[in-house]
Amino acid sequence: MEKVLFSVAFFFAYTVQAVTGFAGNIFAMPVGTHLLGLHSSVAILNTLGFFACGLLAVMNIKHVNWRELGKIVGTMLPFVLVGIWLDTILPLDVLLRVYGLIIVLVGAKNLISKRQRFLPEWALWGVLVSAGLIQGMFVSGGALLVIYAMQKMTDKQQFRTTLSMVWAILNFIYAAIAFAQGSFTSDVVQVVGMCIPLAVLATFLGNRLQRRISKEKFLTLTYVLLLCIGLILLITS
Repeated sequence: MEKVLFSVAFFFAYTVQAVTGFAGNIFAMPVGTHLLGLHSSVAILNTLGFFACGLLAVMNIKHVNWRELGKIVGTMLPFVLVGIWLDTILPLDVLLRVYGLIIVLVGAKNLISKRQRFLPEWALWGVLVSAGLIQGMFVSGGALLVIYAMQKMTDKQQFRTTLSMVWAILNFIYAAIAFAQGSFTSDVVQVVGMCIPLAVLATFLGNRLQRRISKEKFLTLTYVLLLCIGLILLITS
């Protein structure tokens, strides 16, 4: 029963992921942690994230901003590894709550104020570094990366496809680490097998749904998701 419930939550989360280019693991992780355990959920969701995000990126490959992709991955990846190391030596509950509060404020502010304010270039580099650290510590750096990407990629298709490629790369690395740590038990492999068809269906459904969403509605949806992510982080931390 736990695996069935997880599959339903995964399908919803990755339909949203296919529409926006982010938020899939954030929505699925709390459910997975509760039903299947933390280590199993990390292994499952990063494997499926690599598959689903990679599929979406390949389907829309012409919209990838390769320059921004290289910049994002090249900046985030070293700090992802630092964040993974920090996760083993520091008590991070308080930091996770602060992070959640920041994301709530960013989402709420942009929903209330329709005027977009641009950060200076040096601040955007700081956002990328912070996104890498948070991704390494909490597997939740997407909310900060969205702040960067919203300013750098104003085209909806370019935004979601480039972010999907970022997550495909990072999820592959996380899945490889989980495999090396022995997290791929028979139950994990079974759940991954169950969810692969759902990942394909969610990706095609989300890809179709996003065509019906205007740029203005896409921005609103993005900020609503940021607000929800921040609340999830505050509740579960």
